[in-house]
Amino acid sequence: MRFTHTSTLWGKDMDFTYLKTLLILAKVGSFSKAALSLCVTQSAVSRRIQCLEEHYGQVLLDRSGPALKPTRAGEILIAKAAKVLDIEREMIKELQAQAGRRKKSFCCTFPFGTSYLPGILKEFMATHAETSEMSFVFEMPEVALQGLKDGIFDLVLIEYCEELNLSAFKTFPLPDDEMIFVSSPKRGITGKTVPIETLLKERLYCKKAGCCARRFLDKSMLALGRSSSDFTNTVFFDDIPFIIDQVMADEGITFISRSMVGRQLDEGTLVAYHAAGFAPSRARSLVLNEGQKIDPILLDFIHGIYRALNVDPPESLSSAAIPDA
Repeated sequence: MRFTHTSTLWGKDMDFTYLKTLLILAKVGSFSKAALSLCVTQSAVSRRIQCLEEHYGQVLLDRSGPALKPTRAGEILIAKAAKVLDIEREMIKELQAQAGRRKKSFCCTFPFGTSYLPGILKEFMATHAETSEMSFVFEMPEVALQGLKDGIFDLVLIEYCEELNLSAFKTFPLPDDEMIFVSSPKRGITGKTVPIETLLKERLYCKKAGCCARRFLDKSMLALGRSSSDFTNTVFFDDIPFIIDQVMADEGITFISRSMVGRQLDEGTLVAYHAAGFAPSRARSLVLNEGQKIDPILLDFIHGIYRALNVDPPESLSSAAIPDA
């Protein structure tokens, strides 16, 4: 069995997905049409544009007419973003051509991949190492869904805080992913739920703007009538183990999936709490194309996912399986 891993290329401070959203909005002229194209809700599209405008400090869309039009600042950003995204597409195309198409391709979001995938793969390899090839990819939810729709991926698992339009897919709900703030016990932050004002005083370590956890943070802060920029001492790193080490060393706090710090919480080297007013969890789903038939090898892999999450697979999965000859 051959395993490969690839990951999305992102801007240093801004999620490429936000730029793609702006380009689509400029093309279709309305939030509703852009939402339909991106498989997300209209409010999710609106939040992305709001984050872009806050990030660059400019109004990017003229909303006064019947159709949305870019402002001068929007035109500048759109022109530059189009060039950046063209380069990204060329790189992905060349890399995929070099790697070749795998027999089975699984895509998941980063928290699930780092927390559960090693154990699932170890179990899967024990029985399928000589008979099949598997590739796995970490992507943002909407990129994963588009790849499934385009036939790049055979199976997708996503954790998401925005409402997605999943009507074109067959979905299987999984246990929610819990999002928490964590710090060293030495930090002295106590209680299962703490006021957001308490946390705003702390140095916040984040993976990067646009990552899944940051999107959840952005959404939760907006629900409180605030902005993520209210965390005035924010440090960005792309290395999650480094962030966890810094927090364990009592250098600050971070906002993260509980599954990624379960060992440290059990050991007591980190403590967890929720921010008052924050939703405690985000949805997690297994996704297939509507009408897709599942061969026995892929079904074994799916069953491994359910075992890792300590839940039973739904009977509807078996009805979609191809009988093993």
